[in-house]
Amino acid sequence: MIIHIILIGLIFAIFLMATAERANSRGVKQQVLEKQIALLVDSAEAGMDFEIRKMNVNGLVEDVEVRDGKVFVKVMGLASVEGYPYFSKYSVSVRDDGDKFVVSVSEK
Repeated sequence: MIIHIILIGLIFAIFLMATAERANSRGVKQQVLEKQIALLVDSAEAGMDFEIRKMNVNGLVEDVEVRDGKVFVKVMGLASVEGYPYFSKYSVSVRDDGDKFVVSVSEK
């Protein structure tokens, strides 16, 4: 019985360590940023701008790109492949402004 409890504890510890490592990975941070930016674009009105700091909680943001109705973010060398879709009737553009990226929403 004691051996079973020890084995179950070891398996649980391994599972917990693997899950914690995945939650802190660059891919997850990248997906979170893409989703946050897409939600901001969806809720923005024409004439609004918002900033994304290059150095933020999710790591070093190297590039933010908007194309084909999707947001693509490059975090710590990991380029986005799929992107995250946004649904805005306005035109969206991104410009690099020193230590931040500025996302502009304007009339088409």
